[in-house]
Amino acid sequence: MDNLAQLRDIHLPHEVSMFPLGYGAVGFFVLLVVALFLYPYLRRLYLKSKKHYALSLIKSLKKESMEDVCMISQILRRACKIKHKEAVALFSKSWIDFLKKTTSYKLTEQQFNMLLNAPYAPTDRTIEKKDFEALKNFAVKWVEENL
Repeated sequence: MDNLAQLRDIHLPHEVSMFPLGYGAVGFFVLLVVALFLYPYLRRLYLKSKKHYALSLIKSLKKESMEDVCMISQILRRACKIKHKEAVALFSKSWIDFLKKTTSYKLTEQQFNMLLNAPYAPTDRTIEKKDFEALKNFAVKWVEENL
């Protein structure tokens, strides 16, 4: 018996291709593409939410007292942590200069001094309504421009 006639021709096997991939690999790549497209939107939403929170805190301040001026100063410092990390450590005149430099809204020196000295002033001291409103408007403008 001649088995040689029953043998087929010798040939190379077919090339191994990347496709079709398994379901897990396809799912991973789909999730990766979706994440890359959603990241900018989610990042903007995340930053916008902090801005909204800071603005709502500022707008909730109603009484013209040094306590609320101190709260404005705290909100500005907390908002500073997000974008201007190096400015959080500033104090005194350098803090005021930084605030002046990073916004277009102008305050008087008396109002800036009130903002600067608020943590050290007596809490029961009341201030003029126009000064408090100017500080509040300044804080709103600063948060809108810097967050």
